[in-house]
Amino acid sequence: MKKILLSVFILLAASLITNAQTYKTRDGNIYFNPNKNQGNKEYSALSKEATAIFKVETMEVALLVPMKTFHFNNALLEEHFNENYLHTNKFPNATYKGKLIGFDKSMLAKDGEYKFTSEGKVELHGVTQPFKGAVTMTVKGGNAIFNCVFNVKAEDYKIDIPALVK
Repeated sequence: MKKILLSVFILLAASLITNAQTYKTRDGNIYFNPNKNQGNKEYSALSKEATAIFKVETMEVALLVPMKTFHFNNALLEEHFNENYLHTNKFPNATYKGKLIGFDKSMLAKDGEYKFTSEGKVELHGVTQPFKGAVTMTVKGGNAIFNCVFNVKAEDYKIDIPALVK
């Protein structure tokens, strides 16, 4: 059986908003590209409505993306994504909950690019799976941008892809 690899690119811009050092955004960008060749953007989509919270003291991070907020260049692709593959009426959100490993809060005090990992659990299509991935954080002018790539195999989340499409 051929495997389909779904990649999700996460770019979250967050501002420090509390004295307890919590970063939060309600307009995080999630980029979806199901193509094996990630340079091919033909079937890709973007959501600009992800919510994310990062608690500095505990290094906990949580992310929620409403699946219907992914917008494709083709309305038919969007319809298939929502109705035939991800069944967004039944499973409206994807979530990630985890911790940042190798992060130090002193990284937030100085502009620059920092690398560490995140470990946690992804829930998608009603299925929860462990996740571990590299994170790049760019700090500039009091803002932090987090970038992480989630490679998701459709079969791991019980997402059926017709053989014709594979």
